[in-house]
Amino acid sequence: LLSTVTGVHKYKWLKQNVQGLYPQSALLNTIVEFALKEEPVDVEKMRKCLLKQLERAEVRLEGIDTILKLAAKNFLLPSVQYAMFCGWQRLIPEGANIGEPLTDCLKDVDLIPPFNRMLLEVTFGKLYAWAIQNVRNILLDANAKFKEL
Repeated sequence: LLSTVTGVHKYKWLKQNVQGLYPQSALLNTIVEFALKEEPVDVEKMRKCLLKQLERAEVRLEGIDTILKLAAKNFLLPSVQYAMFCGWQRLIPEGANIGEPLTDCLKDVDLIPPFNRMLLEVTFGKLYAWAIQNVRNILLDANAKFKEL
């Protein structure tokens, strides 16, 4: 009797999920739809798409590393640092249109492995920290000059 009762409790969650007593998440619905799909799945095409996203993420990481290395240089003029920061943000003079600025470092690379995602986010975070520190320094210098006047 004891084994029968524990057996029933073990599989209760499965029975409830099959009968639909618990609401299913969007991820679970997607997995079920993918598994029950009748058309053949082009695995090679999916693999190529994932590889392209990995390549795109690597290019972004290389670019942001280059900008961070340049930002760490102490001999750069403030105007050069400002131009570099504006170029990274895609800020351009009024009247020119080169497209929408990138809003997120993970845009179009959201399917890369978690380690690569975190590496991208941390590296972009370092650049954000550099930019905030520069803005803070400029404001402190301006405040000091204003107090002198």
